[in-house]
Amino acid sequence: MLILLPPSEGKSSEAGQSTFRSIHPEYAEDTRAVLKELKKLKSDSASKVYGVKDEKKARAVHKQNLGVLDAPAMLALERYTGVVYQHLEYKTLRKKADARKRIVVVSGMFGAVRGGDSLPNYKLPINPWLVKFWRPLNATRLAEWAQGERVLSLLPQAYTKAVAYDLLFHVDFRVEGGKKSAGHFGKAIKGKFVRWLIENKVNRVVDIDGFKEDGYRWGGECFVKE
Repeated sequence: MLILLPPSEGKSSEAGQSTFRSIHPEYAEDTRAVLKELKKLKSDSASKVYGVKDEKKARAVHKQNLGVLDAPAMLALERYTGVVYQHLEYKTLRKKADARKRIVVVSGMFGAVRGGDSLPNYKLPINPWLVKFWRPLNATRLAEWAQGERVLSLLPQAYTKAVAYDLLFHVDFRVEGGKKSAGHFGKAIKGKFVRWLIENKVNRVVDIDGFKEDGYRWGGECFVKE
C-alpha cells in the first residue's frame, strides 16, 4: 500500500553527488514544462507564486528553481525536513527500503515521486496551473506503482486535487471530537503514523486502527483526539 505525502516547506540545503537531470531523465522532461511556465513569470508576480514576500529573496528563489534540472539531488526523504518528515525519522527507520518504495511525495515541481527518488533543493507551492498540469501525469505514475492496490493519502486538499486514482483512501487527524482539523499540530502525529505504517508493514486499510498515539484513536473515517 503506497502512502502519499505532501512536500514540506523546510528542505535540506545539502548537495548531492549527481544532478537531477542525470538521475531522473524521465522526470526531468515533465519538469521542463513547469520551468517553461516559470520562465514567463514577471518580477512583480514571482513573490506571489513562490509565497515569498521579499522581492530580493523571490528573485533568488526564482533563479534557484530555474536551475533545478542541473542542480545536485539527494534522497527525497532526506531532502524534506518539515515536521512530518522530522517525526517520520527516516534515518532511524529499520525498514528504510520499504519507506523509499512505499512513500510517494506529490510536489508542485516534480509531480509524484517515490521517497527513494532524488530531488534538488527548490521552492514551489502548489497552485491551480500545477494541479491541472500534474494530475494526468500523476495518475499515470500512481497507476503504474500501485498496480490496482489501495493507496493511502495524507495529502492536504490542495495537493489531493493533483492526483487521480480510484482506490485512494484519505486519512486525516482531527481534534475536538472530530470537528476540527489538527492542522499544524497534526503534522507530528502524521509523521509518527507513517513511521508506524512502515515499521509494522501495515498494507491494509483495515489494519490502520491499530495506530494509537498521543490520544488519537481511529474513528472509522479519521483519527480523532478528544
